[in-house]
Amino acid sequence: MDKFLEQMINEIYADAKVSPSEVIKLNKFAEETIDKLISFEGGDGVSSAMCRSFQVTNQLVQSTLLKMRKNKETEERKKIFKKVIETQIELLKANMELFS
Repeated sequence: MDKFLEQMINEIYADAKVSPSEVIKLNKFAEETIDKLISFEGGDGVSSAMCRSFQVTNQLVQSTLLKMRKNKETEERKKIFKKVIETQIELLKANMELFS
């Protein structure tokens, strides 16, 4: 993991809470990293599409969680949603390991 990213993650989770400003800071770093990757291929390649899908996925996660909060969803549904996210993250990591 990138040292700057690792430090940022450690700072975000140091107090066991994530604030909106911390999410904004992490999102800005993610966008800067995406911009660097896209600059290599011009923005029309598979990597660019993947990056856009990550941005959309993050927006959908936020929207889903806000809707769940508003609708006062059950703990069971929240656990299932969390498991979906964790599983997808692990699948991304496994693909990175397999194809790198």
